[in-house]
Amino acid sequence: MIYTVTLNPTLDITYVLEEVSFGEPVKANDVLKNPGGKGINVSRVLRSMGMDSVATTIVGGYVGEEVLHLLQKEGLILQVVKIENETRTNVVVYGRKDEKELVIRAAGPPVKDTETERITSFIFNVAISPELLVLSGSLPPGVKKDIYSSLINEAKTRGVKVVLDSDGRPFKFGVEAGPYLIKPNRVELQYLAGREMRDDAAIREFCEGLLEKGLEIVVVSLGSEGAMMITREGAWKGTVPSVAENTVGAGDSMVAGLLIGIVQSKPLEEMFRMGLACGVSAVMNAGPGLCEPEIYKEVYPEIEVQKIS
Repeated sequence: MIYTVTLNPTLDITYVLEEVSFGEPVKANDVLKNPGGKGINVSRVLRSMGMDSVATTIVGGYVGEEVLHLLQKEGLILQVVKIENETRTNVVVYGRKDEKELVIRAAGPPVKDTETERITSFIFNVAISPELLVLSGSLPPGVKKDIYSSLINEAKTRGVKVVLDSDGRPFKFGVEAGPYLIKPNRVELQYLAGREMRDDAAIREFCEGLLEKGLEIVVVSLGSEGAMMITREGAWKGTVPSVAENTVGAGDSMVAGLLIGIVQSKPLEEMFRMGLACGVSAVMNAGPGLCEPEIYKEVYPEIEVQKIS
């Protein structure tokens, strides 16, 4: 079973406009409410693609109850810790005309040590141990920056493979613990490296160094340039169709596609292609969204993956 962990969930409110403009009131054509947070998004994509997971998260207040209600409506399997403070709300303003979005993210509610300890207890004291553990997203105030590192170390003692997709210090600490797979974008990888990486050769060289720390797979998303995958068996470059620059949900969808490939024991190249196809499907989804199975089926044949000599 796949377990996803989201320590900073959100209620995402999307205002769909004909065109984003400033200086005068603008009427929204549509207002959408969705449960959010990177790990939650991964579980939602897995569910839409026909694969169950356990979404482990924390919720608080009226907003938290709404997030919980929306997740239950989608049929997700949940492990939820109730916290004292209110779950955050993020706002997305999407313009149909230029297919661009403005994303306003809140920091999140303060969380107590005792509340995060309950999350750890949920994950590692269940009847069926996770096969894959996905640690994904930002941390709210009060949560220790090395929590992902601690969870990775505990998971490895139990033979659980960990997928890490975060940024900043929590990501850096987590990488040092040697998870199974990480999926940074170029900016997150450059933060990790402490320098710019302008070409594929520099990215590959740095990622090969990460494999020496215990990682097995590094997938670097490169936006319209596709992505790279670096493993001990070699490196691959994936290219994608030209699509609009609407990236909300693309990274989480890509992680979900990679997970499906891992669970189905697909060869590395095919697993990589599945991740790319899920990511592109999210970008092609009208307005901010996630991977949809029908779009995935259409785009999968257009993904090109080549092994780098």
